[in-house]
This record gives sequence, C-alpha cells and structure tokens, in this order.
Amino acid sequence: MTPEIKAIPKAELHVHIEGTVTPEIARMIAKRNAIDLDPDIFSEDGTSYKWNGFIDLVTRVYQEMARGMKTAEDFETIMYDYLCRCAEEGAIYVEPSGSPGQCLVSGISYKDMVDGMARGMDRARKDTGIESRLTMTFERHRPNGAESDAELILSYKHPYIVGLDIAGGEQEGDLVAFEQSYKRVLEEFGRPIGSRAHAAENIGPVNGWDALKRLPLNRMGHGVRCIEDAKLIQELIKRDVTLEVCPTSNILAVKEFPNFKSHPLRKLFNAGVSICLNSDDPGLFGTSIGNEYQIAHDEFGFSEDELLAITRNAIAASFAPQDVKEKLLLRIAP
Repeated sequence: MTPEIKAIPKAELHVHIEGTVTPEIARMIAKRNAIDLDPDIFSEDGTSYKWNGFIDLVTRVYQEMARGMKTAEDFETIMYDYLCRCAEEGAIYVEPSGSPGQCLVSGISYKDMVDGMARGMDRARKDTGIESRLTMTFERHRPNGAESDAELILSYKHPYIVGLDIAGGEQEGDLVAFEQSYKRVLEEFGRPIGSRAHAAENIGPVNGWDALKRLPLNRMGHGVRCIEDAKLIQELIKRDVTLEVCPTSNILAVKEFPNFKSHPLRKLFNAGVSICLNSDDPGLFGTSIGNEYQIAHDEFGFSEDELLAITRNAIAASFAPQDVKEKLLLRIAP
C-alpha cells in the first residue's frame, strides 16, 4: 500500500475466518495439534498455497488447511492474527464469518469455536483498538445439514454474533433448500440479527432476484453480476442492499471477469449501489483488505474521498450495534 491508502480507515464485511489463515499459521496450528497436513497444498517454498483452479482451492486446499484447527485456542489464534493484520493496514472494523459446518471438519464443539473466536476479538481490540463482530454461515454444499446447523446457531447466542449468511459455490435456485432453516434462526435468535447471502457471483442476476425474493436481505455477498440487470440494480438501491464486493476473489472465481478491466466495481459504484470492499479469503488468495483498497485506487481510479465513502458504507451496512457504529464513524474523517 501507498502511505495515502494505508492511512484511510477501512472496514471489511466479507471474510471467511478459516480463509484468512496463512500457510505459516496453518502449519503452526497443525504442529500444535500433532496433525500432518498434506504438503501438496503448499507451494514449493511454503509461502503460499498451491491449487489447480478456484474450486480446488476452496474445497480441497481449504478443507485440508482447516482440518488442523481443533481447539478454541486455534480459533482464538487465527482471529487474533487476522484482526491484527487488518489493524496494521488501517482497518477499524471487521465482520468475519464462521461456520457451524467447520465443527464437523475440526471435531470441535460449536461453543468452543465461537468462544475461541470471541477471545481473539477481545485481545485484538485491547491490543490494536480494532472492533469486530461475527456472522454465522450456512454452506451450500451441505443442504442436508441446514437444520442441524440452525440448531447449533440457536444453541449458543453469543452477543458477538450479529448476522446470518449463506455461502459456498452457487447453483441456480439453490437458496430454497436453506430458506426454512435460515428464517427459523432469524425468528428464534431472540434478538434482531442481520441478513445476508452470497448471490449473483458465479450465477447471474437470476440468483440476485431469488435472494431478494426469499430472504430479508440487508447485504448481498459479492453480487457483482447484478450489473447485468438494470432493474435489479434499481431494486438494490430501492431496498438499500449493500453489495460486499471482493475484486481479487471475483477475478479468480468468475469467468465473466478475467481481469480488473472487465470487473464492474466502478460501474456499480457509479450506478448508486451501496458497495464495500472485501478480501473474502485473503490467506488463500494472497491479498488483504488494504490491498483491495489499493486495487480500487490503482485499477478503478477511486479517489481517497471515494474510498472513505466506501468505508462509511461498510460501517452503515455492518450488523454491529448502533453505539459501536457511531463510535466507528467518529474515527473516519469527514
């Protein structure tokens, strides 16, 4: 990052906590748990992950890396590490996503996983001043696990859990399998939590419309292919739905956007859609929240004032308590 971009207060709403783990941290945690990770997931020099296409990265490599995380201490470690890295780049708020499904991979209880992440958040706040909250995620590749995941989420309503998500590889019309369980969590959580879903990234506007139809969305994960439907863009603006755009991740995942020149970030912003910038899986993709702000500046021509406006969008669209939002906005220059 240039000094000017580093100095901009940043906020991130779309990042999967296991996807933040660097190879170094993955090996350290696996060693602590006496687990031998498949060396084939790492590059020859060990500084990055090795993968054969996006699906291979977010399935085989992701799951093998995450297999090493077994304890609350492990989730505290990865949360603290990531939030401190974000704070070093000027981030003031991050809203990572956790997943009940990870308990099946790691063999950890849901409560221990959440408590570990919460401890990491508390430590990072104490040491750096960064604020954070959590969202919990249903996974598209586990539709038969939707109800059991709902049970887990409802079993432990930690105050840091502020939102609900559906993530994973899109298929057209796939949200119907999660709709009932998703709405049950919203209704039975005991306090209001925010609603989001990954949509209109790999699949086009049809999934954006489906998400708006089925769920009371406040935000849409990615949503970049909404740009293909002018009526959908106007509907997003009308409903004040914020798109969590992840430029580097989108280039890796969406064949319609092979490079930044073809990516619709600037078009979405100019159309009046509320957007924010995010890194998605920065440990896997070799990016960071600071890098995504730098990309927006260098590749899309966003000015420092426009980047500040994007941070304000993120704070306003976050699921953080209102008093936290107000304090965060005071940290952003007018």
